[in-house]
Amino acid sequence: MQLLFVCTGNQCRSVMAEYYCRFRLTQFGNDAENTTDAVTVSSAGTLQYPPHAADPLAIDMLASDGIDATAHRSAPISAEITRTANLILCFERAQIAELLGQNPAAVRKTFLFDDFVNACAYLGNQGPIPGDSIEAKLREVADSMSMIRPFLPVAHETVDPHRQSREVFEQVYAEIKHGIDTIFHTIGE
Repeated sequence: MQLLFVCTGNQCRSVMAEYYCRFRLTQFGNDAENTTDAVTVSSAGTLQYPPHAADPLAIDMLASDGIDATAHRSAPISAEITRTANLILCFERAQIAELLGQNPAAVRKTFLFDDFVNACAYLGNQGPIPGDSIEAKLREVADSMSMIRPFLPVAHETVDPHRQSREVFEQVYAEIKHGIDTIFHTIGE
């Protein structure tokens, strides 16, 4: 399974989510019988910029957890990237709209990050999510979204911390970590 995080510039939110998710996949693989080989994580941005490094504050946030993102280079989103991804998590509704403008067929696998986190929490409260692997459980959540959406709280967008204070970066990173931790807690049960 290919998991893709999408934000605007692929400098802040999607970078923090990509690298933290990889970190958690490694931990999950060490703590459970499931392997992480079947899940790959990447990120992209809706802006069509040449490759550039992650925001220094995003790098600092990740470094506080011992994660090195200094090698990151941004990638612009494309129809090809969205075709190959199996699950796409965006941080703003406008990013979803732009992504679907390039690849309308991605509608069934593209979600707002907070919406997917809420779905994981909801399904986890109903009992163990069916599936014998990380990939199978993530697919189960994605496949259940349309059916359970009426039971989910309204999903919130994640603030763009670009060119904002360290405090804003800390809040956004904490939100992303909490969301990814919720996903892994749910699929680990």
